[in-house]
Amino acid sequence: MVKRSLQASLNGIQEAKRAFARKGWTQDNLAGEVNLKTRQPIWRFFSGRPVERHTFIEICLVL
Repeated sequence: MVKRSLQASLNGIQEAKRAFARKGWTQDNLAGEVNLKTRQPIWRFFSGRPVERHTFIEICLVL
């Protein structure tokens, strides 16, 4: 199992939520853009829980 290594700060989550809202996507849309099979890592990211490093970076880049 790959270690989950990064989590968003409260300010980071707020900024990501604003960017997410501007795009008008669903969590499924974002998961597809980041090439994820499920939206669970997206939910974990927005909940401030740890996610895998590469997933965290991809979410930030897409948003």
